[in-house]
Amino acid sequence: MSPNSSRTVPFRPADHPATQLGLPLLELELAEQTHAELLVLSAEPERMHPALPRLFARLARRRVAVRILHGPGQPGRTSPLAPAWQAGATARAVTGLPYQVLVRDRVVAYVAHPGPAHIGRLERIPHPVVAASVAGVFDTICQILDERRSGAFGDEGQDEVLRALDDGLTDDRAAARLHLSKRTFARRVAGVMERLNATSRFQAGAEAVRRGWI
Repeated sequence: MSPNSSRTVPFRPADHPATQLGLPLLELELAEQTHAELLVLSAEPERMHPALPRLFARLARRRVAVRILHGPGQPGRTSPLAPAWQAGATARAVTGLPYQVLVRDRVVAYVAHPGPAHIGRLERIPHPVVAASVAGVFDTICQILDERRSGAFGDEGQDEVLRALDDGLTDDRAAARLHLSKRTFARRVAGVMERLNATSRFQAGAEAVRRGWI
């Protein structure tokens, strides 16, 4: 091979056959073989099997970087993904996700089949080029969300205020957590509600989750 030759490995499906996995085998494989990072794109988190968020939580507690992008759904502690982010996973809402896919350590992708006949089954695609491509899309979406959020918050600490609202803290507890006076916290909440065109704190928290701000 000459020095100028491309070192990219061509994608030949015959060399990397896809395998359909049921939920028990998928759980076992992810639990045993995920070492550094698990990326999750879920268009409809309410349709996700309850075992998967529990698995994400176990991985997060093992210091695996579990990063989740999900479609609009139930906010905060009522979300099916709550066990995962409570254990340390990052979960962000974004509209327009077309499918459900998981990426393990950026080398293997798992894609859900459409339709009710394949509920609970995902296709394993063991090719690093495919997995890296999906991971690249994931990273780009996260970057767009970060830029949107940085432009949305004019005051320092507004994301922490939103998280306090999402956690259901009282003003006293939230102010203590953020090292603010109760009056300052209430003023920041009012600013967030105004930005979100919300008439209540619950509506503000739900809208912030829907927009991917928390």
